[in-house]
Parts: sequence; C-alpha cells; structure tokens
Amino acid sequence: MVEVYRKIEEVRKSRGVSKTFIAKKCNKSVQWYHGISIGRRTPNVNTVQEIAAALDVKPSIFFED
Repeated sequence: MVEVYRKIEEVRKSRGVSKTFIAKKCNKSVQWYHGISIGRRTPNVNTVQEIAAALDVKPSIFFED
C-alpha cells in the first residue's frame, strides 16, 4: 500500500497544483504542507479532508492502491 503522503503528492502533481496552492486553500503555511509532502508530518483526518477539498477529490483517493 502506498503511504498517504506519497498518494497526496501523486494526486497533487497529476492535477497540476502547487504546494503553495494547497497550503493557502487549507489556511496553512507552505512549510506545513511541505512537512506532509515529504512524510515528516502525518496528516490527521481533518487535514486529509482539507487537502482533498483543495484538490477537488474525495479523501478516499489517498487510500487507494
């Protein structure tokens, strides 16, 4: 199973969305998102939902193989 942060990054890149865009949509800093994008910070359920909303996808996509 792909780790959640890797799947988030995969979806983000496939949608052509920047890290800055995600951070702004979630009202967080770019450093906050960067921590998630490299696996240093583990996103909680609310964070996963916020990122999914920013990417306009269902949160479940991050848990699919």
